[in-house]
Amino acid sequence: MRNFVLLAVVIVAHSAWAQDVRVTGSGADAANYPPPRHFDHLHMRLVIDIPDMEARALSAEQTLTVTPIGRARSELVLNADGMKIQSVMRTDGRSRRAARFEHADGVLRIAVEPALRLGETAEFVTSYTLENPRPAGGIIGGGLTWTRGKLSASDETSKFAQIHSQGQPEFNRKWFPCHDFPNERLTTELIVTVEDPFVVSSNGRLVGTRLGSPAASGKPRMTWHWLQDKPHANYLVTLVVGRFSIVGLPGGTPEENAVVNYLYAPVGTEENAAKVYSATPAMMSYFSTLLDLPYPWDKYSQALCRGYQGGMENTSATTMSESSARARPGSQDDIIAHELIHQWFGDYLTCKTWEHAWLNEGWASYGEAMWAEGAAAPGRARRDYQRKMAQFIRTQGGMNRTSAPAAPAMVSRYYASPFANFIKANDIYSKGACVLHMLRMQLGDDVFWPAVRAYVKRHALGSVETDDFRYCLEEFSGQSLERFFTQWCYRPGLPRLAVEMEWSPAEEEKPDGAGELTVTFKQTQRINADNPAYVLDLPVEIKVGDGLERRTVRMDSMQAELKVRLAAKPADVTVDPEMSVVAPTSIRKPLAMWIEQARHSSLLAQIQAAEHLREFDDPAAAETLLVLARGEELELRDAALASLEALQVRTTALVSGGAR
Repeated sequence: MRNFVLLAVVIVAHSAWAQDVRVTGSGADAANYPPPRHFDHLHMRLVIDIPDMEARALSAEQTLTVTPIGRARSELVLNADGMKIQSVMRTDGRSRRAARFEHADGVLRIAVEPALRLGETAEFVTSYTLENPRPAGGIIGGGLTWTRGKLSASDETSKFAQIHSQGQPEFNRKWFPCHDFPNERLTTELIVTVEDPFVVSSNGRLVGTRLGSPAASGKPRMTWHWLQDKPHANYLVTLVVGRFSIVGLPGGTPEENAVVNYLYAPVGTEENAAKVYSATPAMMSYFSTLLDLPYPWDKYSQALCRGYQGGMENTSATTMSESSARARPGSQDDIIAHELIHQWFGDYLTCKTWEHAWLNEGWASYGEAMWAEGAAAPGRARRDYQRKMAQFIRTQGGMNRTSAPAAPAMVSRYYASPFANFIKANDIYSKGACVLHMLRMQLGDDVFWPAVRAYVKRHALGSVETDDFRYCLEEFSGQSLERFFTQWCYRPGLPRLAVEMEWSPAEEEKPDGAGELTVTFKQTQRINADNPAYVLDLPVEIKVGDGLERRTVRMDSMQAELKVRLAAKPADVTVDPEMSVVAPTSIRKPLAMWIEQARHSSLLAQIQAAEHLREFDDPAAAETLLVLARGEELELRDAALASLEALQVRTTALVSGGAR
């Protein structure tokens, strides 16, 4: 899931963690643990009847096939919020009888009488109605969002009612009974009858359509039968109903038997929507090759829905914003890539608990950088990858000043609600992408990608925790990565560095001759028993003449120092030019070095130089920033323009002060 209003919500959410997150006000343990799996849920068949789309009401019959885990079980507990349960029947082979049930406070308890023994299966058929569903979760519209049409609208899609679901994190309970937690997987099928020509989208493959019984008004109705025959998590089940055009993308049409790509687009937007989403098949091919695993589902559809914000990676059937159909081609590639790679990371492999949701969202965010790299023009791959990573690094540097115990870590069972885990400063999106970037930089592509491929194949169609990923990386690298994961995943905040440089010439009369370079590193974030100093390996590049000397500084306490004897004064000293360690850094070095770094370094290092050049009231700094601001790299331009603005404000203030 990708949400565009994340940052604003983070600010609000973070304020809720003013005290120790590990305990409540009453002193109780504040940790969240997964619910038990007393039954293995094998299959759900959900038959939905919508008599009138404008009436905002449906009736449904759910058949849930289960088998007990551990021992014989006498009660089936499901999440079911907002629906009216009419009856529950139990079916064992040829036997069918009513089952006692209790439905209160969003929980459906079904008596399993007699108890279901190990190795036995049973079907529970629940009949219910749902009227005027109200979306939960505020901005994300959890459950069913059912909007009425506007007959005065100029296009057909807007004239008629529309439905879309949002299951993540725990909202599908609002339209069908389920074990609403990601540690359960099952196959699903939806059979939905609605007025023709409304279109129904769901997971998996379209088994077929047939004419249904006419509506009370006499209007013809159509039944749509969707089957998802590989198990997935309940929160990934989707339902979309509306007046759409089905738009095939290059490489497939809905009628083909192969994996196909298509859109459910608002009527009248077909041509532009096809252009906006045209990169989808190429992305699918690229990710399949990179992960050495073909796209794992029957089809890939993207439904562009009214009133939806961001994107949601429902298995084989992503939901996107209707506004994207009218966007500029190319402008939506990040979110398209984000939701598509979720089909592997999040759907094919699913976090076992929300504590480990970064394995879904961190990978999806990193997928944006992966596609930027994969789609780059010749010679541009490294810079385009860094361009995207710069966004994540700057996001984390700007909003994550947290520390223990007042804030939850990226991987943490301490959250006020499941949704709160998606909107914290130790963001599972940007910080998750940064963690993957650092691992790739540390291990190298020859180790990182084979380990990732093994992780995906080893846990196919399963639930994963952070340690599952770490084990694969350790197996392929031979490295111990527990400290890395403890520092970057299981503790909040980031290291923040202050770096100073000093040049001591061997002979005072020859300041540019031989001498000794001293680089001092200090960690400036909060350091105490709960927040010890990070252990960091910091690359340093020293440019002397036409040569480049590389050193690595091990920093395992609050301060470290590098001393290097050189044959001549260095033209530049760059700390971590590839940002292999995500640590916001303040560096004091001469203007000439910053200008050299701004002109001749990696994109990430150039951005860092642009941010530091604002500290110099010197025409050379302004001239360098002007050159960067006219360049083609958006993030570098933004950094340069921000520094130019800061210089202008400071200059204006000085002039105004002098005038007085």
